[in-house]
Amino acid sequence: MSQAMEYYFSPLACSFAGHVLIREAGLEIAMRPVSLRRKETDDGRAFADISAKSQVPVLKFGDGRILTENSAVLQVLADMAPERLYLPDRSTPAGQSTLEWVNYVATEVHKLSLYPVFSDGVPSEVKRWARENLEKKLAFATARLSRSRYLAGDTFTIADAYFGWALMLTLRAGLWKPADGLLAYWNRLLERPAFTGAIEVEEELFEKFA
Repeated sequence: MSQAMEYYFSPLACSFAGHVLIREAGLEIAMRPVSLRRKETDDGRAFADISAKSQVPVLKFGDGRILTENSAVLQVLADMAPERLYLPDRSTPAGQSTLEWVNYVATEVHKLSLYPVFSDGVPSEVKRWARENLEKKLAFATARLSRSRYLAGDTFTIADAYFGWALMLTLRAGLWKPADGLLAYWNRLLERPAFTGAIEVEEELFEKFA
């Protein structure tokens, strides 16, 4: 008999996006918090025993197979609840736009801008450049959101789950204040019970598992 699926996440890390989707769709996936600092799971196992990358998110299937990389995991989670259209048909403009924005968040916002800001050992001039770059990337998204309710159109998708994490992180760090063109979008995310519920759970877990 196969085991239940598991989702390994670290509180307030980018795995937050998948947490939101799991709550949104009511997926029956066991949530397993991970300490990235100690590289341990919630039950004391070495995280490297789950995934050699020792990075979140990790989606573990009932047959033991694992899937990593946030953009890939988000697409698979969306496919588990196709009626919700968190990832519209990839042959449609809406689906293609969703993938475009997921990759924009992953590369331009997350890795290019946020990663240097929050990583130890990064030179101060690089951190300063990353903060300036982040402003430009957020401005690009703001321009898009002046024309639609969500990044890929008028419905919430995996791109918004990911970008919502980025906004939450920058807001907590004082890198973005909710008084600019993103405010209406941010408030729209906060109206979603799954989004605010994930924030509450992960903030409570943060001190223990971060």
